[in-house]
Amino acid sequence: MNPSKGYYSIIQYCPDLMLGEVANVGVLLFCPERGFLKALTNRNNRRIKQIFGSEGLDLTRINTLKKGLEERLSLLGEEIRTVEELQQFISTRANLFHLTTPRPMKVFNPEEDLQSLFQRVFGVPVEKGEAKKNFRDFVGERLLVPELGSKVYQDIKVNVPALDKDMTVPFGYQNGRFNLIIPVQFEAANPEQSVSHACKYTVQGRSLYDNPHPQYGPLQLLIVGKFRANDNETPNRVKRVLDSCQIKNFRNDQLNALTDEIRKTGKDKVSLPVGTNL
Repeated sequence: MNPSKGYYSIIQYCPDLMLGEVANVGVLLFCPERGFLKALTNRNNRRIKQIFGSEGLDLTRINTLKKGLEERLSLLGEEIRTVEELQQFISTRANLFHLTTPRPMKVFNPEEDLQSLFQRVFGVPVEKGEAKKNFRDFVGERLLVPELGSKVYQDIKVNVPALDKDMTVPFGYQNGRFNLIIPVQFEAANPEQSVSHACKYTVQGRSLYDNPHPQYGPLQLLIVGKFRANDNETPNRVKRVLDSCQIKNFRNDQLNALTDEIRKTGKDKVSLPVGTNL
């Protein structure tokens, strides 16, 4: 495969621009030809502690900002199409994190090259499962807000009759059907892999839809899907699969529509005893 021209930037923690002291906390890779823009941050804050000390550090805020930056850049994939637009984004940032001026690099496989860049900077590989956890947290931050607090359930244990097995769903809300929300990533380079991944939810979705709960009534699986930037084929194919099995679905860029629906149609929660199965 011929290389494409890409650009990388180092993400740095810089609490005081005047002093200019920084600690590297992540990497960013941008490849306009491939429609790829993604950041990876290091969950280990050891470098920050070594340089700035532990006293007064708000690690919770720092970790939240790291995850927020990753998700922000992911959602901006379709808006940032040139290195000049990336530089404009960098120049408008004004919080604890600073991004270095993008530097050119050859890109063969964007995802693998990003992980290699991460390992080169930090000396350790990217933690497995980190991206998936980030997306779930991102969806949670959008759903678990005060205005929806009376409507959104968390960590709901459900039984799937067709499989005779339990599964735990991170979020849910009631609006005539009890909607069981699962964030799922469909970011494989090959659309067939994402379609196969979607098919894994079809039996669950159909079984939950066809078997009302005696107390909470009809159920419905709801997938919030995250897709690669500039990928129009995969979302359409995944949607057809999910629609065929009565699985409600929203793309990650449609989260506003989902929160609007919950706000307008969601019913206030009823108390669920600990360990209750829906």
